[in-house]
Amino acid sequence: MQQHIPNYLFYIMPMAAGIAFLMSLTIFFQPAKERYLKYFSFFLLANWIVEMVSNYLAMAKINNIMLNNMDTMLVVTFELWLVREIVYRKMAKKVLFYIVVCYPLFSLINIFFIQRGDFHTTSYSLGCLLIVLACIYYFLELFQQNYSVALGRQPGFWICSGLLFYYCCTFPLYGLTKLMAALPVVIMQNLVIILDVLNIFLYLSFSIAFLCRLKTRKSMSSF
Repeated sequence: MQQHIPNYLFYIMPMAAGIAFLMSLTIFFQPAKERYLKYFSFFLLANWIVEMVSNYLAMAKINNIMLNNMDTMLVVTFELWLVREIVYRKMAKKVLFYIVVCYPLFSLINIFFIQRGDFHTTSYSLGCLLIVLACIYYFLELFQQNYSVALGRQPGFWICSGLLFYYCCTFPLYGLTKLMAALPVVIMQNLVIILDVLNIFLYLSFSIAFLCRLKTRKSMSSF
């Protein structure tokens, strides 16, 4: 009798995505100078909904490849745009603008004409590489600044840190999706757990990006 991945594993990512969205609502109570954070909050809401739908379809054994293809394409595109909003130099913003425009076009061609019916490993792997390179550039730009900044209070630092760690770790896993489909169920369960843990760290970094900018009251040391 064939074993199946336990259903509880399909609840972890929607829960993590939901928590990140709830943390993002702080942007509407204590506005920040980083305008992209408001758009990021709406993105987290949409991402939370898609996570729930996608995991429900997977749990019900309904084909969700097209949904995952479109979702990952839009997620990568938005995150590239997000890094574009975080970096400072105009040339970098210009390059990332063209990447944001061209990447979804390439992905759509790959999804509908090249890897039709399968997960778009080629375009997704390219997106992972682009995000990693964009985040590395952000850190290089950060280290070259002439003035010091409190990194712990910078939303961009937490966002790029989470993206860099996540995509560096998941790139080989998603890039070998076809090979992993033939693995034993026990190994697949462990891989799903690893992906869930990586997603939790990613959503945690997103949550910190919103919380780190909140001003806390200083306790009075004297009366």
